[in-house]
Amino acid sequence: MSLALTRLTLSLFRNHEATRLDVMAAGVAAPFVAITGANGAGKTNILEAISMLTPGRGLRGADSRDLQRKTAPAGEGWAVAGEITRGALLTKLGSGYDPAGDRRRIRIDGREEKASTAFAPHFSALWLTPQMDGLFIEGPGGRRRFLDRLVATYAPDHATRLNRFERLQRERMAQLQTARPDARWLQPVERQLAGEAVAIAAARMLVAERLQHHAAALGDLQKLFPAPSVMVRGETEAALLTRPAVEVEDSYAAMLQETRALDAASGRTARGVHRSDLEVIHAAKKMPAHDASTGEQKALLLALTLAHARMMQAEKGFVPVLLLDEVAAHLDDDRRLQLFGFLRALGGQVFVTGTEARIFAGIDDALHIQVTAGPGGTARTQSSFAQQRDTRA
Repeated sequence: MSLALTRLTLSLFRNHEATRLDVMAAGVAAPFVAITGANGAGKTNILEAISMLTPGRGLRGADSRDLQRKTAPAGEGWAVAGEITRGALLTKLGSGYDPAGDRRRIRIDGREEKASTAFAPHFSALWLTPQMDGLFIEGPGGRRRFLDRLVATYAPDHATRLNRFERLQRERMAQLQTARPDARWLQPVERQLAGEAVAIAAARMLVAERLQHHAAALGDLQKLFPAPSVMVRGETEAALLTRPAVEVEDSYAAMLQETRALDAASGRTARGVHRSDLEVIHAAKKMPAHDASTGEQKALLLALTLAHARMMQAEKGFVPVLLLDEVAAHLDDDRRLQLFGFLRALGGQVFVTGTEARIFAGIDDALHIQVTAGPGGTARTQSSFAQQRDTRA
């Protein structure tokens, strides 16, 4: 296991006033962490805290000020700290909120960093939550964000490109909505936008192609989850299939120039890679994911996550830490054990939540964390390791 979280500290985060977790067993990081407790106790908040040590706004996409514990003393902000091992390297990551400056703070080994994208080379995690169950039937925004997380894990500079792209779009829009937009100022900005857009589209297409390959291999290995077929849909992606990137970049810049009046009137950029979509097909049934049953959609989403983990293992040499919130609740005992066995075989670190400890029975080396709600809703945790079974004949 080359990437793992070994310690986690939460302060004034959601309903956690002060929580410390040592995710260790016999001197090494626990490979499987089972977090149990009643609904509302604070299980998902632990997963969210871990996700705050990755680029972006975490698994709920919440604003930093909304993560603050409601009863926090005036002037004190929330903080999350984690110790990460990657091979023999130990890195200390920190994320928090400064109420005085109303800003998020990022630290790596004690150094202040400007943005959460600085976490990318040190730690990566993927997550599935019940809120993502509607991913295939809702708008493309959620699917695009899901895809971009997969891409940024594979290519860490993708998150930085997305940030630059969004900043340039805001700058362009601000200029367009002035009384007299300056074409001489707009042209180089649109050229930069085009360059970032084509790089973003190309990265998405590459990861979708590799994901497709590993999803097919995953389908050959097991029959618990259906193999998904994956493709990125968008005009820029379609253009890259038949034309050189430099030509597509020129066309993108020309498109931005042509749509200036339209974008200024509507207050939004009508076309571009920020409108692309992730298309997922149930390969065996040749059925779009949005037409599949609710159970099949959940299975396809989990299959995508597992395929991505296999891809990272095979092509990057490590598996991202998996944060799986209530993923096993709808599975019968046999399927649940198959899932846990497959997760363990990946060789990475897995955090899973559930309301009952029996869900995780049979996982010999799991670290069990029991979360209970104390006075005022404060989360309290208690850790223990499963008893090792005697495997001698």
